[in-house]
Amino acid sequence: MTFNLYMLLLANLLAIYLTYILAFYLAYLLAYLLAFYLTFLLAFYLAFYLAYLLAYVLAYLLAFYLTFLLAFYLAFYLAYVLAYLLAFYLTFYLASLLAFYLAYLLAYLLAFYLTFYLAFYLAYLVAYLLAHILTYLLAYYLAHLMSFYLAYLLANYLTFYLASLLAFFLAVEVQRCTLSWAGPRLRSSGAH
Repeated sequence: MTFNLYMLLLANLLAIYLTYILAFYLAYLLAYLLAFYLTFLLAFYLAFYLAYLLAYVLAYLLAFYLTFLLAFYLAFYLAYVLAYLLAFYLTFYLASLLAFYLAYLLAYLLAFYLTFYLAFYLAYLVAYLLAHILTYLLAYYLAHLMSFYLAYLLANYLTFYLASLLAFFLAVEVQRCTLSWAGPRLRSSGAH
């Protein structure tokens, strides 16, 4: 009976120590292994693959496809908006406003101001030219040339005709007079 009691006591002690040691070492080792390997390796690989995958997804997929599609659709819609709106509305309003204002400017400014100033300056210049050229220059040069040519004609032809008339009448008078050595005789009113 004591043997059984010893065996039971030994079995109890062995079970207590074995379970204590086993539980202690298993809990320590499992806690260490779980704490180290699960937290380190899981956190490392999880962080590594999450960072890699997130960086890949963010860098490649979001940066590539988002920028590609965004740039493509933005370029497409901006080109469409610029091509359609600017080409249609800008040309429409530009053409209509230009046609309106050009018609207005041509009709009003050219028709009014051009005719007004053209008529004004033409009337002024024609009046000035008629007043200046016809009255001043024509009268001046006409009087100058007329006086020059009249003086020339008077000096040339009048002296020529006066000299020829004088020569003719002198020749006639000399022929009527009888010449002598004593000189010409004077006619008296007496009878001879």
